[in-house]
Amino acid sequence: MRMRLVSAAVGLACLLAAPLTWADSLDRTQQEDAQAADGLVHCLFPGQVRRLGAFATSVTPRRAARVAPKDCAAGGGEYIEAQDTSSAATKVWLPLAADGVPEAQATVGELYERQGQYGLAKAWYEKAAAQGLARAQFGLAAMLDKGLGVPRNSARVAELLTAAGGGAVAGLAYSNREQPRVAFVTPTAATPLPRPADGRVVVEAEAGPATVIARVLAPAGLASVKVNGQVQTPDEQGFLSIPVTVGEGQAEVLVQAQDRDGVVAQAQLALVQRSAQPAAKASEAPTPAAALLKGRRLALVVANQAYQHWPRLDTPVADAQSVSEALRKRFGFDVTLLQNATRQQLLAALNRLRMQAGPEDQVVVYYAGHGQMDQVTARGYWIPVDGDDKDIAQWVSVIDVTDQLAAMQARHVMVIADSCYSGTLTRSLIPQVDQALSAAQRQGPLSHLARQRVRVAMTSGGLEPVVDGGSVDHSLFARSLLDMLDQVNAPVSAQELFQGVQARFAHLARRLSIAQQPQYAPIGFAGHEAGDFVLAPM
Repeated sequence: MRMRLVSAAVGLACLLAAPLTWADSLDRTQQEDAQAADGLVHCLFPGQVRRLGAFATSVTPRRAARVAPKDCAAGGGEYIEAQDTSSAATKVWLPLAADGVPEAQATVGELYERQGQYGLAKAWYEKAAAQGLARAQFGLAAMLDKGLGVPRNSARVAELLTAAGGGAVAGLAYSNREQPRVAFVTPTAATPLPRPADGRVVVEAEAGPATVIARVLAPAGLASVKVNGQVQTPDEQGFLSIPVTVGEGQAEVLVQAQDRDGVVAQAQLALVQRSAQPAAKASEAPTPAAALLKGRRLALVVANQAYQHWPRLDTPVADAQSVSEALRKRFGFDVTLLQNATRQQLLAALNRLRMQAGPEDQVVVYYAGHGQMDQVTARGYWIPVDGDDKDIAQWVSVIDVTDQLAAMQARHVMVIADSCYSGTLTRSLIPQVDQALSAAQRQGPLSHLARQRVRVAMTSGGLEPVVDGGSVDHSLFARSLLDMLDQVNAPVSAQELFQGVQARFAHLARRLSIAQQPQYAPIGFAGHEAGDFVLAPM
């Protein structure tokens, strides 16, 4: 069993959608795309001269933007060649920030934060946040949540996140700590997404003895767990093995968990004989996808397997093909599948996706392949199929990927990486959808999330090695993701999807004694404002 090399803070994968032949031969235009994608610059464009009649002439203010060098030159703009340093880019944005432009103030705040100058970052974030810029409100909340150069302030974090999201919404909660959770892992049919409002799932099973696996998570610390009213003790990973007997009646399983703050979570399962008449379920009309997501759905799926200078991998191509099929058939994505991509091909695809995506669109980027982190710069990289094992210049920095995501107009962007993705923040900065809401009640919170500008990442692990294979023809992460995508029967937030993936993965990984832990969080410095990615089946 091979291991995918991975090391980064946290990460998520990317999906790029395009025909295979598109990746096999880049024409001249695509080569220009690759050159443009090989590093966006901070460009200061000149003001435009506007003339009204014969006597009235005015010049609009200068503006700054992240664009390809050739686009900056074509627009008569200015940029500094040394774009590898945040200090050089700061010089482009500071004049506009000083003039009170909130977008420039937020960008200066991000650049100072990248330089570790947290006091200056906070000052500029505060200026833009005071003008109501959601991106700055989120950036300031992230600093306060992590305590970067400033005292941690949970109340202020919740206040800023609520403001960034456009105000409080019934059914959504921002909190600096995660709530306790109870999830059934087996049988797989016991994990529908979203969960029924009453938390009770009815599943058919063969008559006779059976074992139900449940997982309990309590980030604040677990105070007690009860199964059908009896105190139980989960294992070190929070798993419970619950023996049941499926007979003529229903075999009921009720798991209740309370954390040390007194918050209670529960899940209920009823097993019925497969030959018996299924229990009647209350019919709830799901939220129509068109009511939530009005734009196109674009996906780029990248699978690097046949490496020239790194150990060859076994499952990325099979993983990517199955994920592509699920996104296309179940969720209506226009998918570009890129297999065994070189650095130029990967960058060209990202650049083309950036130019293609419109302001109402959803974008998923899925990446499966080797990842690595430079121990000196703490910068994460994706390894192209032709990447040298010692020359970092031939790798794809996740900072370059993040820059493309930040410059993209798309409203929702999610990276799913079966590898590494650095630059993510903490999951507590994503609002929680109340699990007790009915399908009708969920429409309000999900519609609110769908209106926000979102940049999030789901990764197969953190700093630890990521398993290649482990589940027949797929990696453990891809198998877990595919299982949960198949369980989505109505619109859900990506965090709800991730929670299912996380529990499923932990169960599959137990038999292999794997310490790998999937991660999910907003992407730092990518323009995330608030909310969460919303995934809706067709």
